[in-house]
Amino acid sequence: MIPAMKTKVLAVCFAMLSGLAMFSDGLSTALSQEKSQAAPQPSAPGASAGKAKPAAASKNEQVEVWEYSAYKARIWLSISPTLGLSDATKELIQRKIAECTDIEFGSAMQCDVVETPDALFGSVLYHLDDLTIEQLLSRELVLMLAKSEVAKDAFMAIQPKPLVDPVVEAQKQNKKLTKQQEDEIKAKADAEARAASLNSVRTLDSVIERVPKIAVPPLQYAAMQRDIVPYITEEKWKRLQAKLDASEATSDAIFEGLKTGKIFAALVPKNEANRFKEVARSLPTRFPWQPESMLREKDKIFLVAVDQEKERIRIQVKELDAFVRRIGLMETTTVASVQEIPQTVAYLQRRCFTPMARIEENDNKTAVIRIRAKGLAASPESPVHIGLGDVLVPYIRRDDLNGNPTQLQNLAFTYIAVTEPIDSARYYGAIFAASRGALVAAKNRRTKRVALKVQPHYPTTELKLGVRGQPNSAVPGAEVYWRTPGGEDLKMVGRTDWRGVIGVTNPQNPTITYDQPTSSSVEMISRARATAIRLKSLKENQSESAEPGPEDPAIALAAADEAAIEAAAEGFKRRERAPTRTMQINLPLYLYYIKNGETLLARLPVITGYREQEKADLPDDRRRLQAEAFLKGLQGEVLDLVVRRKILDARIKKKIEDGKKDEAFALLDELKKVKNYDGLAAQMQNILRRATSTEMGPVPGPVAERIDKMIDATRILMQQYLQTDLVRELEVKLLDGAAPSAATGGQSPTTQSGG
Repeated sequence: MIPAMKTKVLAVCFAMLSGLAMFSDGLSTALSQEKSQAAPQPSAPGASAGKAKPAAASKNEQVEVWEYSAYKARIWLSISPTLGLSDATKELIQRKIAECTDIEFGSAMQCDVVETPDALFGSVLYHLDDLTIEQLLSRELVLMLAKSEVAKDAFMAIQPKPLVDPVVEAQKQNKKLTKQQEDEIKAKADAEARAASLNSVRTLDSVIERVPKIAVPPLQYAAMQRDIVPYITEEKWKRLQAKLDASEATSDAIFEGLKTGKIFAALVPKNEANRFKEVARSLPTRFPWQPESMLREKDKIFLVAVDQEKERIRIQVKELDAFVRRIGLMETTTVASVQEIPQTVAYLQRRCFTPMARIEENDNKTAVIRIRAKGLAASPESPVHIGLGDVLVPYIRRDDLNGNPTQLQNLAFTYIAVTEPIDSARYYGAIFAASRGALVAAKNRRTKRVALKVQPHYPTTELKLGVRGQPNSAVPGAEVYWRTPGGEDLKMVGRTDWRGVIGVTNPQNPTITYDQPTSSSVEMISRARATAIRLKSLKENQSESAEPGPEDPAIALAAADEAAIEAAAEGFKRRERAPTRTMQINLPLYLYYIKNGETLLARLPVITGYREQEKADLPDDRRRLQAEAFLKGLQGEVLDLVVRRKILDARIKKKIEDGKKDEAFALLDELKKVKNYDGLAAQMQNILRRATSTEMGPVPGPVAERIDKMIDATRILMQQYLQTDLVRELEVKLLDGAAPSAATGGQSPTTQSGG
């Protein structure tokens, strides 16, 4: 226990020292690299570690270190009224769930338990199996402010008027105003009018202050009255509650009120907001009891439904990851009594929990990842643990200037296998992707990259192949092969059926081959474990030790990495392949190759059981297949013609040797009737014209390129074997002083067509 605590303390001290190093200006380049690794950049909620802040701000704000930052979670609990539980019993269950969660996750998670908001209570309780993030957010209310000229005039009419008009007052006193004074008075009046206009209302606080009432549909009004109760002690929300008005019974009435100026502000459901944009403008509104606000404050939200199922109690739990806005798979079970609910909820919460890592650096093949709350994991059995052999799926999030996500992307058929440790919280990962470079291209300030641990739930996976840009399409008859990542073994799985589907059933965990991280051209990757500064520091600390002892293993590891980096650099100069390593991973991840005809269309990494169905949209290759079929037939015909020409050539030469020139002339006539290059060239042009026709739409560039390559290969084959040189050579031999006979029909061979 004491050595473990010592290791954690040293790790924390090292992170703090690395953060202080960020403020130094005179450090060497190697120190700058070390700082970039040791001071992580924030990539997710609650991850502000390593971000340089002003000294004044750092005194008041707590800096969170990613690997020592606990997950912030909330449980939304929906207990069915059919269970007949009292409010006191529900509160007791909530407290017990929080205690059980603390036992399951320890210090790695800070979790609170609340009742599901009224607007979402029924959806979580009765429709949890098909609930989506869009449905959750669609229940939010959006503040709309009238923008018609009628509404603006009506709003100005209710504003307080100035008690004294300076111009009128001057006229009463027979005072003459200069031009400058009149302009100043008009400018002041215009400024006051603009400040009093409806256009100047741009925040929720301004609406609460200046708008007399805020219209809300009756159903949403009732829900909001209940949701606002925990926050009513704050003056802001108390005043908002006082201005809510449910007198308009329908959304149509609110729409008309905004249009005519009867209503200046209204709260409408998010899924109806687009309709109101014709007569109103939306204001940024973030109520603390709504999902969007909670998604900013929490890392994980667990949706829990407790309902009666015959004689037992059914419990369903789903995880919502707030950062990537992803709802995971549902875990469900039944219990016999109410007393078992808290422990069962915590158990299912652990089952559906997906730990997260941050992608700090990567190239096409290797990534450096940092594990969330790694330093708080008490043991490898902790739910937050990510270790060697685990496989992660990357997500990319792009935010606007206000921190709102504008794009949330799961990179399809892209996985990161955790391969080697760097330090207590960082690991190397080998990247296997259908499209190399996707993660590299995602780097900028407002783009954040994380990865979630993969946890398969299905015994098999179906791979469905479709045509890109054509919904519900299929690619039947495509050949599918599988290969171990980094290996040379290639085995055929089969062909897709009429639906474009083939089953993936390989359950064995493979031994993958990956490039050594020290061979990466990105220095922050190759030296993540072996930097000159760290190596020097370790040696200095060891030399100052009072008692000589065995060499620190970290020094040996760093020295080995330095040697490997030099070896990789020398190998790169000689254009040798990067050195590789092997390891067995914990999931059945294989590369599946899709071949249609003679062309390889895709290479797809797939984990058996991770998803029930993996869908891959391939480029539209039907024209190439059609051209390939025609050219295959043409190449077969060319082969047949070449064989016939060779046979006739041999027979004619034999007749010439035997002195049977009449029979040789007859065979020569037969040879001339065999198709040659000129005869097949027109046929090949027709194939090309049909394959590149735009009647069925434009031909994609890659498809046109493949068709051109096949045409060129066929043309070279025809030019090589179907030229007329053979016929001319035989004619010269036969016409060597010989006169034509009856066998040639009384005509000279040179006057006959063909050849």
